Amino acid sequence: MKNPLLARRPDEPVPGGLLIAQVLWFLAGVLFLGFGGFLIYEHSDTASLNFGAVALALFFAVAGCACAVLGYRLFIGERSARANLTWLGVITALPLLLRFGRYSLLAAIIMFSVALMWTPSSNRYFKIVSPKPAKTRR
Repeated sequence: MKNPLLARRPDEPVPGGLLIAQVLWFLAGVLFLGFGGFLIYEHSDTASLNFGAVALALFFAVAGCACAVLGYRLFIGERSARANLTWLGVITALPLLLRFGRYSLLAAIIMFSVALMWTPSSNRYFKIVSPKPAKTRR
């Protein structure tokens, strides 16, 4: 049987908090890409780009693509996407949030969406849609 190019969304109704988290992850991916592009644009008027600006813009581009891909996997109901997005959120948002700079809004969106993914209704949804594999006995 041929697998479709894009996986189908499960028939189980999605809890409201998880649906909001899915939208926020896509928004975070767009914001990451936008902040990275704006950072390059902001530093392009100087004679040369410094390494820090290029590295941060590259980090934002990678984080934006990861948010988009993992957000899609969360949309189709994969449990592993929730775990990966949690780690991505903690690793990227915590330093951004602690600096209280211009990226703190993005960090707050990410931390809020991480919290929404772990509500009790979301946990029940993932137990139905993507159950953990059974442990093998030795």
